[in-house]
Amino acid sequence: MSFFLFVKQIVDMLYQYKFLDYIMVGLVLLLLVYQTALVRPDLRRWYTKADLIILLLGTLTTIGFLKTPVAYENYFKVISAFLMYFVGRIYYDRIQECYGALVSGAYLIVYLNFFKRIQHFGWDLLKVKDAGGDFYYYDTDMAFAIILAMVFIAMFGKNTVIKYLTIFAVCPYLVFYSDAGIQKILMLAVYAIILVYLTELVFRKQKLTSIVLTLMIIGMIAVVITIYLPVMGVENKELILGLFDNRLLNNSNMYDRYTKWENILSIFHQKGIGERLFGAGLDAGIPIESLYIKLLYALGYVGVLLALLLIGYITYCVVKIEDRKTFYLAVIMAVMLMGTGVTINSMECVQMSWFPLLFAGMVISSVREGGREKDAFFDYHCMLK
Repeated sequence: MSFFLFVKQIVDMLYQYKFLDYIMVGLVLLLLVYQTALVRPDLRRWYTKADLIILLLGTLTTIGFLKTPVAYENYFKVISAFLMYFVGRIYYDRIQECYGALVSGAYLIVYLNFFKRIQHFGWDLLKVKDAGGDFYYYDTDMAFAIILAMVFIAMFGKNTVIKYLTIFAVCPYLVFYSDAGIQKILMLAVYAIILVYLTELVFRKQKLTSIVLTLMIIGMIAVVITIYLPVMGVENKELILGLFDNRLLNNSNMYDRYTKWENILSIFHQKGIGERLFGAGLDAGIPIESLYIKLLYALGYVGVLLALLLIGYITYCVVKIEDRKTFYLAVIMAVMLMGTGVTINSMECVQMSWFPLLFAGMVISSVREGGREKDAFFDYHCMLK
């Protein structure tokens, strides 16, 4: 498992060698089969409602693939993310013993890209506006990897000078001196969540920090809704686009995105009732640069409902976790996956989906094994009381 966690971050950087992704999926399947055969869990006791939802989402994704076989790569990426969820479910205790591998891989990713930046730009490091992705294809991919690495180093790394230099100087430099767009805002959000966590550790005010964190998440959701207002009928796009016209963001790409989103939704609403309920397929003919709109188009209203139930169930389990570090890590992973999904279909990018789904599985297993997971969230009789 240590080898897998270390190599995963390296494979994400070597995006041009696609066969490595297939090897990693094979390794995931091997890990699942091996541990299942070794442990032989009692499925009746081990099973949770979240597992069922994941299986149903996988079934809808498979149906969508059968409708549009040309989208086999997208299917492979999404199903592999679901497999990572089950790796987290089965290996959650083992993974906790391998956090050192995550930190080692994170340091390697950060400094390989930092030295690449130095090699490319030399003395003009502070003049960089578009880094060309460094070792990644786009700056967005690079920034996501750096933020993820920063989180692993901050949460699990030993307290050394190099740790603080990395998370407060090198990582923010790589992200903010790039054309990473929304990743810059996400990095600020992640820093804010880590600050709340540190405040809780120092002042032992869990209720207060929980309120602050809740308000932050509500604010983030409000921002996401605001971004999507133009495709929900709001006429004044210029007002919304003004949010992207600042020093951190660039609104030039949003005009094109809004046009594509409106076209996709128009096509979707012209589909038959069956396709609107269960999805129109994984290939819409044009790229859908949004996790949420792609979810609606590919899996339909039923898929959206299942996704909301999954988010609700995982959230229910997250608040039951006694280990506050795991709690904050789960929150950060959710913010990264769903925040990136505003302008990128993050579920169809193995770099962006694997670790969040892995930690989601760990959250479910942690609460389940601790005897703290209750079925009241889905219990109809309890809801009537």
